[in-house]
Amino acid sequence: MKLGVILLNWNGYQDTRECLNSLLPVPQWVELFVVDNGSTDDSVQILKSEFGDSICLIQTGTNLLFAGGNNAGVQTAMEKGCDAILLLNNDTIVEKSTLDDLREASMRHPLSLLCPKILYYSDRETLWYAGGIWKYGRIAHRGIRDRDKGQYDVEEPTSWGTGCALWIPRKVIETIGRLDEDFKLYYEDVEYCLRAGKSSIQTIYVPTARVWHKVSSSLGGHSSLRKQKRKLRSLGLLHARLKSSPAAKFMSYVYLLFLDPLSALVSKIGRK
Repeated sequence: MKLGVILLNWNGYQDTRECLNSLLPVPQWVELFVVDNGSTDDSVQILKSEFGDSICLIQTGTNLLFAGGNNAGVQTAMEKGCDAILLLNNDTIVEKSTLDDLREASMRHPLSLLCPKILYYSDRETLWYAGGIWKYGRIAHRGIRDRDKGQYDVEEPTSWGTGCALWIPRKVIETIGRLDEDFKLYYEDVEYCLRAGKSSIQTIYVPTARVWHKVSSSLGGHSSLRKQKRKLRSLGLLHARLKSSPAAKFMSYVYLLFLDPLSALVSKIGRK
């Protein structure tokens, strides 16, 4: 097996550096691909200088956003013979055993998408993702903001995996294609996993593999209003792709605009 790990960099070499250092040295069956998505800072020069031949650096020349940038990395990785791809946010750090844990899980589930347990970088024992929820129009992370007490330590199928850290077998890409670049930001990963599900391809949550995420730093600190506008646009596109019922559409907007923010507020107050 050959795994291609794809990191997307956009004016964020500090995060990319920390992520790469958490991965290195990688075993012989792993190759690291860094896609520079049209950075305007010194990212390219710094990454070349610090990591040299340890990474394959791909320059898009312009910001292709999440789907387009990752698709550029996927194309190069597949041209170089990779049997599987791990999409990995550059604002993460990876536990040393995670790549091995995912590879072992891929042997149990050779034609499945895989997603690790993901925790907050700022609070190492608090969950960010322990499975994906897609129910009654709601899109959410199972376990988000819960303390990790082992309550989500069962390897099992889940509705969708986050593109923050998503293992994709080559055969899946050859079957259903790549990320949908019509999604400018948000829900590309949800659409991809649900599209896979239509071809009887499961998404498996692998709790033994762990990643810590600096939530939202890879987006460059967009305002909440801008973030919500992009989410609304992508949510509408997702429903168009899925041909969702009016009830599912309505409930998804209720969750996005009201119930999920309220839940986050209550959780924040509870931690104080």
